[in-house]
Amino acid sequence: MAFVGIDLGGTQLRVAVADARGRLRTVVRHPTEAARGRRHVIDRIVKAVAEALELDGTRPRQVRSLGIGLPGPVDPAAGLVISPANLPGFHNVPLNRILTRATGVPSFLHHDAHLAALGEHRRGAARGASELIYVTVSTGIGAGLILRGDLYAGAHGIAGEIGHIVVQPGGPLCRCGNHGCVEAVASGTGIMHAARVAAPKTPDSALHQVKDPTPEDVVRAARAGDALANSILESAGTFLGIAMGTLINLFNPQLIVLGGSVLKAGRPLLAPMRRSMNASSWKASRRGLRIVRPALGGDAGLIGAVEFAQLHARNARSA
Repeated sequence: MAFVGIDLGGTQLRVAVADARGRLRTVVRHPTEAARGRRHVIDRIVKAVAEALELDGTRPRQVRSLGIGLPGPVDPAAGLVISPANLPGFHNVPLNRILTRATGVPSFLHHDAHLAALGEHRRGAARGASELIYVTVSTGIGAGLILRGDLYAGAHGIAGEIGHIVVQPGGPLCRCGNHGCVEAVASGTGIMHAARVAAPKTPDSALHQVKDPTPEDVVRAARAGDALANSILESAGTFLGIAMGTLINLFNPQLIVLGGSVLKAGRPLLAPMRRSMNASSWKASRRGLRIVRPALGGDAGLIGAVEFAQLHARNARSA
């Protein structure tokens, strides 16, 4: 008996074959090639599953179920991919049904941040916590919720979209169409946008000499003492803290698992985030709260997809 987990992003597709205990045995990686459209991407998923099974020496009939995580919005209950910004052409796509027919394996989808939360809850830094939030801050900002020990996705799978909490009304345009979302001002994309707007106007900054500065350029400049770079990270951290405080007030979690590439910025981002988070949340809501780093790193979503597949297999047995 085996399980398949898939982590589908805008740039990379990963497929894992796991044993009955959820341990990853074989992992294959390929570029998603999202710009080539929905049919091309789905075909790549099906071929990658076949490749992973062949490399693992597992026949399709030995696979109990398949879990796939991908960017939202998605509707897990309906098995629909609604309209993820970085997967062009995926508009109301019944991906569960498509993959089940193409692979012969019962397939189940969920938001990638939710599956990362599940992975950390079952196998990582959040084991033993019943009320937790997984937050990732990278190119975008997302969150997954575990409430009373179970995944919580809301009425239509949209719960946890922390990236679209408005923290700066009238601020920069977000990919969701709104202005001033925390993703637009505190993600890697937001930090990059702020640097590219401010650097040409600040000749005494090291960023002024960099064409199209990246978030990594901002972090390097901040560590070297650049005032503009530190100001950009302080602003991003402050806005992120407001969103974190909102989550704390709403859900009163035991634990927040906080990860993502942007957090490598360290103290220039995290110190203002902590101050802002405390200022924007009720002290009683933070009582006993721990904030920890992910234990599974980049594999959290892939492991979560396997755990999700196992969860559905267990539910099917008990039905």
